[in-house]
Amino acid sequence: MKVLGVVTEYNPFHNGHKYHIEKSKEITGCEHTVAVMSGHFLQRGEPALLDKWRRAEMAVHAGVDLVLEIPTVYACATAEFFSYGSLQVLEGTGIVTDLSFGSEHGALPLLQKIAAVLVANPKPYENYLKASLAMGKLFPVARSEALSRYLSESKDLQASETLLLDRVLKSPNNILAIEYLKTLLRTKSAITPHTLRRRSAEYHDRHIQGSIASATAIREHLLAGKGIDALAGVLPKASYSLLTAAITDGGAPVFFHHFQTLLLGLLRRSSPADLKLIFDVTEGMENRLFEAGKNTSSLHELLDRVKTKRYTYTRIQRILIHLLLDLRREDLILYNQRGGPKYLRVLAFNDNGRGLLKKMQKRSRLPIITNLKHYDPKTPLEKSMIQYDIRATDLYTLGMKNPRFSTYGLEYKTRPRYVKITEGPAID
Repeated sequence: MKVLGVVTEYNPFHNGHKYHIEKSKEITGCEHTVAVMSGHFLQRGEPALLDKWRRAEMAVHAGVDLVLEIPTVYACATAEFFSYGSLQVLEGTGIVTDLSFGSEHGALPLLQKIAAVLVANPKPYENYLKASLAMGKLFPVARSEALSRYLSESKDLQASETLLLDRVLKSPNNILAIEYLKTLLRTKSAITPHTLRRRSAEYHDRHIQGSIASATAIREHLLAGKGIDALAGVLPKASYSLLTAAITDGGAPVFFHHFQTLLLGLLRRSSPADLKLIFDVTEGMENRLFEAGKNTSSLHELLDRVKTKRYTYTRIQRILIHLLLDLRREDLILYNQRGGPKYLRVLAFNDNGRGLLKKMQKRSRLPIITNLKHYDPKTPLEKSMIQYDIRATDLYTLGMKNPRFSTYGLEYKTRPRYVKITEGPAID
């Protein structure tokens, strides 16, 4: 049995995501799909638009059989850590045979060549990179130049690929695709990779038009206070219904600015020494954060004060989420040294997903969590990792409009969402 794996945020699940699932099944020949999905805080340093259980249910209504959570410590980390944690969850199922991811480039050969160089880190490439960095160039620019020079000299690139290299390395989904391929190489995974060119709307496209819109456009539409009716054409029916219900009951939308008071309070009570312990705080950034926290009264102003060429808005937002969660650098390094994710957390499933879970119980090397009340961590490492998930949810609910949802312990009260299959046979 071939099982497709996808790495997702589904923030929210839209028609482009549905196209990706359907096309991926077609090109891989996989009958069933397992999605690993970020929980309540995301890789770009943002809270999710709506809670993880409803986002997972959207996906199952649209053709995914089983949704597992990416542990929080990986879901809101840098691209390298995000890809490693996500793929180790898929690997840990013991049943996923294929991986499909979107990219702006839409073809594997060039992406695989880049990934191979970055994994091998040959001496000439390393020297070219150091030389570019010594000239004061930003890391992405220096890396692109070093890769272009190394691959051209080694004659591993075709002329057409050389012309594409710089553009490939500047596109967000290409960058993430390369990280997935690096992880597969480093872990010697047997999972077969595939990539699809992104359809219609680009990753950062801000416009709602046609039947395909980016998740960014959908979120910004709601952030601007515009009505949800305009989104009916770009969301599958179930996604639209679930999002409408969440907005109606005050559980959504949740945005970064909803955590402004909490984040500014944390900055003002932290010393530079405290901030230095937070994951991804380097090069004296703790001092910039400390000073900005004392002298600003809004997140927008804070981001403007702290931003540098090396520290983009996204990276600063991600650091602030790490501060919110108290995600320490030493913890994430230790998790990686000990093999990454320590459990498989079920968020939603259908009848086929239930069949996949039965197969996972026989093949998985990780415990499967369907009810947190019944989960007993076997090691301190497992316990600390799941505590980050629990903390993330307890803090996330504070961003919801309806105070009824801002209760403590939601992780223990919420069960995975089940969606009944109405067509076709289930897995035996």
